[in-house]
Amino acid sequence: MASRFDVVIIGAGPAGIACAQALAGSPLSVLVLEKNGTIGPKACAGGLTRTAVGFGVPGDRARPFREQVIRIDDGPPFRIALTHPMMTVSRADLARHHLAGLEKAPNVEIAAGTRVTGLSGGTVSTTRGAFSFRHLVAADGSQSLVRRHLGLPSRFGIGLYYEVPRLADEVRFQFKPAIFRSGFLWVFPHRDCTNVGIGFNPDRLTAGLAKVILQQFVREMGFAADGVRLRGGTISHLYRGWRFGNIFLAGDAAGLASKASGEGIPFALVSGREIGRALLDPGYRMPELSRMLAFKRRQETCWRLFETLPGMQRALLAAYFTVMKRPWMQAYMGY
Repeated sequence: MASRFDVVIIGAGPAGIACAQALAGSPLSVLVLEKNGTIGPKACAGGLTRTAVGFGVPGDRARPFREQVIRIDDGPPFRIALTHPMMTVSRADLARHHLAGLEKAPNVEIAAGTRVTGLSGGTVSTTRGAFSFRHLVAADGSQSLVRRHLGLPSRFGIGLYYEVPRLADEVRFQFKPAIFRSGFLWVFPHRDCTNVGIGFNPDRLTAGLAKVILQQFVREMGFAADGVRLRGGTISHLYRGWRFGNIFLAGDAAGLASKASGEGIPFALVSGREIGRALLDPGYRMPELSRMLAFKRRQETCWRLFETLPGMQRALLAAYFTVMKRPWMQAYMGY
């Protein structure tokens, strides 16, 4: 392996792979560093909305859903027909599908099982030696080493979930403002399991209480989580920009997950591809990333309203999901 590259990408998640795909076949030499020995698996609910589907989804491993069911406390369900189906897929299957496009790219090298240990000037230190770069793309997730190197603050949400063996047939979201003000519970059916989880703001709810609420929800839904390991992770949602000199931040490393929904894969895919295009064309204006940032602002503006007016949260949620039945509102919010 060479020791100098035009572009070094840290992280082979959706953002890192999308960036490498954009650079594949170009004159630039590209190195993708991935700390895990196997590329793909990660704690994730695996839901993909309209903005992610255009990147390709493994049809034999994904499940499409044209309706979402939402309940607020014990009220009647809101059934929202989706103009664009929501897809569920595991991160491992999604990664394998996207990596297939890089196998024949002569200018891209992927080094799995390579952990980044430091960053100095134009050099990345790793467990396999040092690599110098002209451009560095940080796609290293919510706990980004590069983001910390840049001195940027971070804010996090948390997701906890079980993958239960019973298969469900509906995507469900449950809001319980009477019990916990911020966050929601979900049911995401996959092909071989059902992902049942809770997303919450750690400033409003402790992880211990969130686990208790999730376990109660699992029982209410008729699932059994006996012997199933609780999984979880952080969601980075404080965006402070994508370019810092010759360092570029993508996906969770840039704080590009949605605080409102916890959704991160579409933001990662779009930001990774847009950064790749900008590296090839310095005059590129990043229209797709601008569109995603608009979705993020709209979603999080609504969520701030829910959080700051707890006495009205139930009524606000009901009004919001009533309007979300409209196709124009789904398009406006990016769902």
